[in-house]
Amino acid sequence: MGLMVGLGLGLLVLAGGTQMLAQTLRGQRALQQDSHVHHDLRAALGMIARELRQAQLIEGAWKLRTRAPCQDAFCGNAEDFSIQADRINFSVDRNHNGTKDNNECLGFRLSSGELKARTACQPEVWTAITDVGSLNITQLQWQVQCAPIGRLWQRWVTVHLSAQWPGDPSRQWQASQTVALRNPIPSAAAPADC
Repeated sequence: MGLMVGLGLGLLVLAGGTQMLAQTLRGQRALQQDSHVHHDLRAALGMIARELRQAQLIEGAWKLRTRAPCQDAFCGNAEDFSIQADRINFSVDRNHNGTKDNNECLGFRLSSGELKARTACQPEVWTAITDVGSLNITQLQWQVQCAPIGRLWQRWVTVHLSAQWPGDPSRQWQASQTVALRNPIPSAAAPADC
C-alpha cells in the first residue's frame, strides 16, 4: 500500500514538473519569436533609413542647386522624390556621373505583407526585403517635415512600420524612425511633399 501511495505521489510530481517544463519551453519559444521579429523589423527600418538618407543625392549639389527649380537630373521628377500612400520613390546618383542610370531609382513599398525595395527605374523592379513567413508588415507610413534654411529646404522623413507575427494578429509590434535627408532642395515656397 505504501509503495502504491509513493508511486502515485511520484507520478503526480512528475506530471507537475512536465507541465512546468512545457510552460517554460512555450514561453522561451515566444520570447525567441519576439526577438526575431524585433530584429527583422529593426533591420528593415535600418535599411530604409540608410537608403532614404541619400535621397536626391548628386555630387556638387551645393553648386547645382542654387535656385528653384532644380536643374539637375535628380531633383525634378516624381521618381526623384515622391510619396504615395505606403510607397516612397527617390533617386540617388550612386556613381556620381550626374546622369540618372537605370539602377539609380530607389524606393520602398508595402505589398501583401512584405516590404519591398525598388532597384530599377524602367521597368520597375521590386525585391522583397522581408519574408511574410516570419514577419507580416501590416502598415507602412511616411510623414515629411520641412524647414527653410536660407534658399534651401531641409527635409525629414518619419517612417512608421507596424508588423504582426504571421498567423497571430494578437502579437503586434511597431517601430518608427526619423531620417534627415542629406540633400536640401531649392524652392521659393515649401516643396510639394511638405
